Amino acid sequence: MLDVKLICEKPEFIKEELVKLNSTAPIDEIVSLNNKRRELTYEVERLKEKRNSTSKQIGKMKDKEEREKLIVEMREVGDKIKELDDEIKKVEEELSDKLLWVPNLAHESVPVGKGEEENIIVKVEGEKKNFNFTPLPHWDLAEKLDIIDFERGVKLSGTRFYVLKKAGAKLQRALINWMLDVHTTHHGYTEVYPPYMVKGECLLVQEIYRNSVKIFTGTQKKISGLYQLPKCL
Repeated sequence: MLDVKLICEKPEFIKEELVKLNSTAPIDEIVSLNNKRRELTYEVERLKEKRNSTSKQIGKMKDKEEREKLIVEMREVGDKIKELDDEIKKVEEELSDKLLWVPNLAHESVPVGKGEEENIIVKVEGEKKNFNFTPLPHWDLAEKLDIIDFERGVKLSGTRFYVLKKAGAKLQRALINWMLDVHTTHHGYTEVYPPYMVKGECLLVQEIYRNSVKIFTGTQKKISGLYQLPKCL
């Protein structure tokens, strides 16, 4: 989550950076809510200071009528403070929600592009092989081998999703195991198996918050939309 201070100090800069990401976020609303929070907080602090100084004054007063008058006035001030505190809470909740929709900014070295066709090749490993036949793209080859089902993937999850099956599913599992073995054996990583279900407050992370799925009505538990989430906590 981006620092609200940065957003409010450089809103136009943040907007420009979001354009590079082909993304949008409620920046103006965030600035407005933050200003409102500051104004309300200032007013609450002013009223609390007034209440405290007046309370000391009441303790020294001998005129009963004047003292009762100030006591009634301070009760009204106390009610106003509570009203403002409730309003601040609502503003902070709305502000926190808006901040969750602001993505992290890209590093300055990341090239700007509207799609994958504008990606830049940074490094090439090995040499491209020459075949005495026209090789099939992996998606066509996988369909011919009956190890992938694009149609069912689209029905389940939408465009660009697929279902691996048979040797395709086995290959995926083997690659996962191989990756875990390599990194835990040779690169000093520690393998963990965290729970899929986490508390609601753990999901206050940009993107992950939106990818979570609440499944139990009346509880604060949610299924983690991304496996990385419990590993980051």
